Amino acid sequence: MKFFIATPVIAMLAAGALAKNCVEGLNYCGSSLLKKGDYLEQIDQALAVAGRAGWDGDDVLFKCLGGRSGSISFIQGCVGGCKDNGSGRSDTCL
Repeated sequence: MKFFIATPVIAMLAAGALAKNCVEGLNYCGSSLLKKGDYLEQIDQALAVAGRAGWDGDDVLFKCLGGRSGSISFIQGCVGGCKDNGSGRSDTCL
């Protein structure tokens, strides 16, 4: 019985461990960061530090500072939208 209870817990922990951090030095759209992992709080914090609290972070460009938590900083808002340029490449504003 203990095996059946532990199995879902282990699966949930493994799924959380698979979330990826951003790659240091690359730029990311907020929408790309949200697809990559649990970045909502970091996006909100980076926007607040930049004086842009309340902005929708999807069409905003962030720099990945790296570290264990994949720290980010605000670069700019993308008026025409933000483009995901694929794995290993920096995203850009349109």
